[in-house]
Amino acid sequence: MSSIGHIIKSERLNQSMKQSTLAKGICSTSYLSKIENNATVPSDEVIRFLLKRLKIEIDQVSSEVENKNIAWLYELYKTGILSRDKDLIRTSLKEFAKRKHFFLQLNNFYSYHLFMFRLLLILNEEEENLQYTYDVIVKIKDDIDDKQKFVINLNLGLYYYLDGNYQKTLNQLEKSLKFVNNVSNEEWEIADFYNVLSLTYFKCNEFFNAINYASKSLVYYKDNLLFERAIDNYIVIGIAHKRMRKYEEAEKNYNFARKLAIDYKLIHYEGVIYQNLGSLYAIQGSHEKAIEYYELSLRTKKKICSTERYLITILSIVKEYSKQADHVQVLRWCNKGLEEIKVGKNYRNENISYYFHFEIYRTFHSKSDELDMVLKESINHFENIQDDRHVQKYSILLANHYFKQNKFKAAGLYYQKSNQILFKEKFINKWEDL
Repeated sequence: MSSIGHIIKSERLNQSMKQSTLAKGICSTSYLSKIENNATVPSDEVIRFLLKRLKIEIDQVSSEVENKNIAWLYELYKTGILSRDKDLIRTSLKEFAKRKHFFLQLNNFYSYHLFMFRLLLILNEEEENLQYTYDVIVKIKDDIDDKQKFVINLNLGLYYYLDGNYQKTLNQLEKSLKFVNNVSNEEWEIADFYNVLSLTYFKCNEFFNAINYASKSLVYYKDNLLFERAIDNYIVIGIAHKRMRKYEEAEKNYNFARKLAIDYKLIHYEGVIYQNLGSLYAIQGSHEKAIEYYELSLRTKKKICSTERYLITILSIVKEYSKQADHVQVLRWCNKGLEEIKVGKNYRNENISYYFHFEIYRTFHSKSDELDMVLKESINHFENIQDDRHVQKYSILLANHYFKQNKFKAAGLYYQKSNQILFKEKFINKWEDL
């Protein structure tokens, strides 16, 4: 079956042309709609007129040439997933687009969109750039073979994952579990799937499953010398063990990751690993050791000029000094963080959340009368960006603050806000279900 209808729709949307404009004088709008949805087979004459109005020419290439083009795209898909080299993907796709390939075989058309969707997700494309491809793969999900179903569930799962809907992600990914060993998947595809599945289980607080699937993908990555992907797995396994309070296992996996990063000069990973080691000691109450690792993390992050990663570590140091009620050091590091935001000119964009974090700790430890105002503004910000964890955390702080001032009604409102998020996290609607 031909994909010509899908191609016509794709080109029309690319040119921001209405159906009525394209159909005028050629066919009815309703008939064009059927053509675009492959619900009818139009005559060659109608197709020719539609393509002429769209100002495109489609060569009737052989199946062999189409298959070669799909094979080339598949190799880019594989390389992109394993290397995550955004520059390579972007450059390759630009070259591919210049040649204006059309896939008339429906199976190739579907594969094209499945591969493209994953590559666009890696590039972190804007929502509008993903929307058409998303719409295509959602519509084709019932008309494809088992191998394509495996890929489509993985891609849709990643789409929901990046949107922060982890339960929906898990539901989508688990649909692919039955296809893992039943279709012609290559080892790297299975490793990639297990890697995504482990991250999703982790986000859903299913730590045993997270460790299980991360360990499976780790075997492939180590055997094939894909050390960056192996480090990712070691870190996930380490964090999952930490959440399960298996601190020795967590540290062992972090150190495996650190050894790979040092041996293969993967400097950009060292800061992340030291950050996690600091967090591991922090949760055990070893403040000095935690701060020691956080400062190591800062030194390595300084080399790669990542403002956001730098701010994460400064905030972690602030928290450790806050636990010890060391007001002087808290204020010192808050000022350092705020200064970093000003230097990076990031106050009004992606790092604005750190401005609120540092302002909260600064006003709290300086005993400022502005604390309730700063907390209200901050809670409002975190609600707007749907950061439930920090809404809950700072609602408790504000509620405690009001309670100490005998403002019991105000305190109750913020305790209630905190409880609502607790219910949401545990998928509970009624108190009886606790």
